Amino acid sequence: MIKRFWWILPAIVFGILPLLFKEKSAYVSGILIFAGIYIILAVGLDLLMGYAGQISVGHASFFAIGAYSSAILTVKYGVSPIMAMFFGMFLSGAVAWVIGRPVLALKEYYLAMATLAFNEIIITLIIGLEWLTGGASGLRDIPSFSLFGLTMKSHLHFYYFVWFIVFLLVAMAVAIVRSPMGRTLIAIHSDEAAARAFGINSTKHKTGIFVLVNVFASIAGSLYAHYMGFIAPDDFGVATSVNMLVMLFLGGIGTIYGPAIGALFLKILPELTYLFQDYELLINGVILILVLVFLPKGIYGIFLSMKRKIGFNREQ
Repeated sequence: MIKRFWWILPAIVFGILPLLFKEKSAYVSGILIFAGIYIILAVGLDLLMGYAGQISVGHASFFAIGAYSSAILTVKYGVSPIMAMFFGMFLSGAVAWVIGRPVLALKEYYLAMATLAFNEIIITLIIGLEWLTGGASGLRDIPSFSLFGLTMKSHLHFYYFVWFIVFLLVAMAVAIVRSPMGRTLIAIHSDEAAARAFGINSTKHKTGIFVLVNVFASIAGSLYAHYMGFIAPDDFGVATSVNMLVMLFLGGIGTIYGPAIGALFLKILPELTYLFQDYELLINGVILILVLVFLPKGIYGIFLSMKRKIGFNREQ
């Protein structure tokens, strides 16, 4: 029962959390909206890196594609935000499918450099296509989401909308991991040559998961654009991709729940250390080094160790 209905307690907690801060409800819900958006990014990246074993240092590129697709279609062409989001998902999936096969044929450092280069290409295109994207100055006046005639101008409305999508996509990721596809991805991660020897089409599965996780990133980008109302190339640079990696390793790569915890922690941390926001990238780098050295299984690994110890004591 607990395994089946694991989501009920977190849903209740996140459902009432903004309501507990009456005067600061907009501030708290704003922080948690950003956390939810980055949870989507981190969980998707975990499917690619933690389970399929494919390195990506340019995940922010598809975050940008989703954000700019939604922004351009709604601002310049009057398309509804929900339709713009679906177009961004389609575009991101199509781009991921086109570049997936050649890029994922690379290994280790070469794959990392290829994804990093793609991130830079996207940023260069955004800056260069100023007539369409607003260039380095960014794109403003992006409308908020409107769903079933309800415009989500309230922080609270947008908060519940974002977290509904977060729970939906996390549940989807968990279902994938527990399915035959998840076991196939783990086999490819463990030994791709052996997986091929057993008849697994590794190229097909790697490309498929690459498309899926980048559709996740596109959804996060659309949510980000319509919440912020303004986007600029700096929001999607290499530093954003590095932050996603920090979230992944901080929470615990290859666990789904771990990256979600890492994203939540890293988006709340700057609010507690706001005096050091100019050094955010440095702090994140130090955190990543400390985690890799002292907590190789991340924060979620600590929870699992405690669970095993408690279970062992009960058996005694």
